[in-house]
Amino acid sequence: MTVFLFVLSVVASSLSQYWQKRAAMHFEENPHLSVIGKLFSFPMLLGITFLGTSAITWLGVLSQWDVSVAYPLLSINFVIMLLISKFAFGEVIVPKQWLGVMCIMIGVGILGGAG
Repeated sequence: MTVFLFVLSVVASSLSQYWQKRAAMHFEENPHLSVIGKLFSFPMLLGITFLGTSAITWLGVLSQWDVSVAYPLLSINFVIMLLISKFAFGEVIVPKQWLGVMCIMIGVGILGGAG
């Protein structure tokens, strides 16, 4: 069950980041929006919803796993967000970034094996 909560937390956190970026793009495209209009915009509401989901599921993970193992494993979000930035937002990823992601994946694999 805890592995499921961890995966859900990571997915929700990544979706939150995706929708926060979409919200920022929406605000840039619609500079006339009021603060209330921004707060209740569709991408902002989704970003907040997924952020809350991530926080709640993360609490479930922390209730079962040592934080010394669980927290470093969250770095998998860096990998997911790099891929999202490339494929969803068309950002150019340079070789140094790919090397960094490979190092993160190795670290996550080592920590995952330790937990």
